[in-house]
Amino acid sequence: MNDIRNIALVAHVDAGKTTLTERLLFESGAIRSQGSVDKGTTKTDDLAVEKKRGISVRSALTSINIDGTTVNIIDTPGHADFISQVERAFFAVDGVVVLVSAVDGVQTNTEIILETVKRLKKPCMIFINKTDRDIADEDRVFEQIKDIFPQASKRSDIFEDLASLDEECLEAFLAGEEPDSETLDKKIKEYVKKSEIAPVFSGSAVTGKGVKELLCAIVKYLPEPESEGGELCGFVYAVSHDKAYGRVAYVRIFSGSLAVRRSIEINGEEFKISMIKKSVLGKMTDIQSLTSGEVGAVYGLSGAKTGDIIGGREKLPEGISENGMGQALLMTTVRATDGTDVLKLKDALSELTAEEPLMDLIWEPLSKSLNIKVFGSIQTEILEEIIFERFGIKVEFGAPVVIYKETPSAQGFGFDAYTMPKPCWAVLKFKITPLERGSGVVYKCSTPPNRLSYRYRKQVEESIKASIAQGPRGWEVTDMEIDLVDGEDHPIHTHPLDFTVATPLALADGFRNTKTTLLEPYLHVRFTASADHYGRLLSDIIRMRGEVGEPVRRKDTLFLEAEIPVATSLDYPVTFASFTSGKGVMSATFSGYRECPEPEGKTMPRRGVDPLDRSKYILAARHALSGTVFEVQ
Repeated sequence: MNDIRNIALVAHVDAGKTTLTERLLFESGAIRSQGSVDKGTTKTDDLAVEKKRGISVRSALTSINIDGTTVNIIDTPGHADFISQVERAFFAVDGVVVLVSAVDGVQTNTEIILETVKRLKKPCMIFINKTDRDIADEDRVFEQIKDIFPQASKRSDIFEDLASLDEECLEAFLAGEEPDSETLDKKIKEYVKKSEIAPVFSGSAVTGKGVKELLCAIVKYLPEPESEGGELCGFVYAVSHDKAYGRVAYVRIFSGSLAVRRSIEINGEEFKISMIKKSVLGKMTDIQSLTSGEVGAVYGLSGAKTGDIIGGREKLPEGISENGMGQALLMTTVRATDGTDVLKLKDALSELTAEEPLMDLIWEPLSKSLNIKVFGSIQTEILEEIIFERFGIKVEFGAPVVIYKETPSAQGFGFDAYTMPKPCWAVLKFKITPLERGSGVVYKCSTPPNRLSYRYRKQVEESIKASIAQGPRGWEVTDMEIDLVDGEDHPIHTHPLDFTVATPLALADGFRNTKTTLLEPYLHVRFTASADHYGRLLSDIIRMRGEVGEPVRRKDTLFLEAEIPVATSLDYPVTFASFTSGKGVMSATFSGYRECPEPEGKTMPRRGVDPLDRSKYILAARHALSGTVFEVQ
């Protein structure tokens, strides 16, 4: 394998990330002239909506060559509504370059990104951009970075910082002997790889100041991918649509290889690879195979979705399947306004949810209505344009609704004996136990081996997710342990799909017995404003049912943190900007779900047939499993 660096460029929106990508392409000789975001001429923003709005809405792959080293660059979206794409890119690369604006400083997404870099222990470098602006304040921004990310080191101080980590460097530092540049570079690379140092550079993506130094540092300090043979292991970090060839899966290979015309299994289906492309000097070029350590675009995998694992899981980075940075907290209805059939719109949205699974399309067959989960208003505006551009369908979105959850109020049992009408036989008993907030769902099976055949236990486990998607109040049930404590099958009458029917019936009985408590999402909000606004701000937070931290005053500036429900604060950014005359700064990150006071919460209408209406549910389920149009949710 040739010398490679796989990196992601990440930043808050408008920090200059796409402009820096263009500058890297220009400085490396991959392009003859630098494109402009404002003019819609950049290489990585190729969607019509990206050119029109001047923002990136999906991850884009490009590459440069620096003295024989190929640097694959994933340019990620910067807006908070597309933050979920950033972490997926993290798992596809070996190092990250974080941009921070010298004018705007550390903003909401910057903070989330830096915290995620720490959590994932990702090798990282930081570039303070826009230092050519008159109002730039590089020193202030560096101090902001250090507050969140203590391992950030200016190049001038990096030897002293290394001395606090490395005994050899400490001895040299105390003796007043700085190592030669080659030795120092090796030490920097060693501790960057350990995520214990993050070199900080500065300059301007527009003028090019500092960019060559950044290029050299990427090659010198960020780690090369490990090349592993053996079993295929890959990760689909993004999916896009090609007008000529259909679905395109962007894949990072961690071990083994993929080749054109090879058949592989994804989500239980076999697909044959028709074409593979990778970026060569900024241009997507046909290749015959993609090997360990490489990233590229794979065609022919029409069933691939963002986040899919290809092959084995042994070589995957830790935490790759966890949901970290992105979580949609709002839901909205979607309807066609031009008379398009709802099933055609459903197919279009299904295609888009393959690209962004967190949108989680919810189809209600009885009312023929469509709902999706979203991150915010910018995302719905972008989706509206993409749906029209790609599918020719004009749509409108309803007012966003906060996504609540449910959790069992007490320990209890759920039981069902699905033995009629024959042929069928599936008996299940679950023990349901509440867990701490943020625990998710823990499933285990303590059924004695002689009570339920192993061949049916997998069927039960695979039916759990769909069965808890709607609790008694219509929301997903979480923070609980589900233990299959007893079960029964029949040597003649049982079919594996019987347990697909029985699982939701038994769990619905369990939730009826335990009752459920409504949970609502909270935000951790940071405010920076004039100290004169403290009274108004405190009053507003209390009115929104928020919890206020200790205020910090520095001269005439107030710093305040609070925990506030999403439901009460949806419109507050506009209010805050208004009474601070646009000078205040408000940043918010998801902090988790908490119990919701009964009068404040909302229930969700049941989608499909309720399992508590047992006879009707069984009839509907049997029709659905036999392939008829009737669906059970």
